[in-house]
Amino acid sequence: MKKGFLLSIGTVLNIAAMAQGTINFENSASGVFRNPIYSYDPVPACPIQQNGQSPLGIPSGSTVYPGALLQGSNYVMALYAGPAGISDPNLLVFVTSTTFRTATANVLPAGLITSIFDIPIPGVPAGSVATLEVRVWDKRGGSFATSPSAGRSGLFQSQRLGGIGPAGPVLTPDMTGWQSFSLAYIPEPSALALVILGMGAFIFRRQKT
Repeated sequence: MKKGFLLSIGTVLNIAAMAQGTINFENSASGVFRNPIYSYDPVPACPIQQNGQSPLGIPSGSTVYPGALLQGSNYVMALYAGPAGISDPNLLVFVTSTTFRTATANVLPAGLITSIFDIPIPGVPAGSVATLEVRVWDKRGGSFATSPSAGRSGLFQSQRLGGIGPAGPVLTPDMTGWQSFSLAYIPEPSALALVILGMGAFIFRRQKT
């Protein structure tokens, strides 16, 4: 009886040690870090995203974003993850997503999401490091792959994931290791063709005059 009981305890501990590690999904943790996300420069609609901490970030930076802070349920922030050492973002798997908060005018908490705590990272055990990427898009354009308005953090490494690791319990870490960024705007091919056509007509008209 005693032997069976000890065997059961050992099995439970082994399963716990192999459990998926957890992380807090957020872009703001009080007093720790804050990475607001911005829209693209509206004049002109910018096809290239910016990266870097703004004066609203923690730590504070000097990057100036012409676009507004993202806000509202039309904008999605998603977490993608995989084991440490991954260098190809296509190998990451979708973990979770949420939408942005709102605010009056262009001030915080716009640009921020509501924290979701203790999110399990598939395939990465507690106490290990994961490769992460944040992806943001306007869902009115479809998914991240299809939306003309989207941006990404680039790959970064987490702190040791929370849970029962090989060396014992690990607290679930905040999602640090990346910086603020803006969305880029890449219009649909038909819209892009109209822009190019309009520019061509404008240049031709100037040459004639």
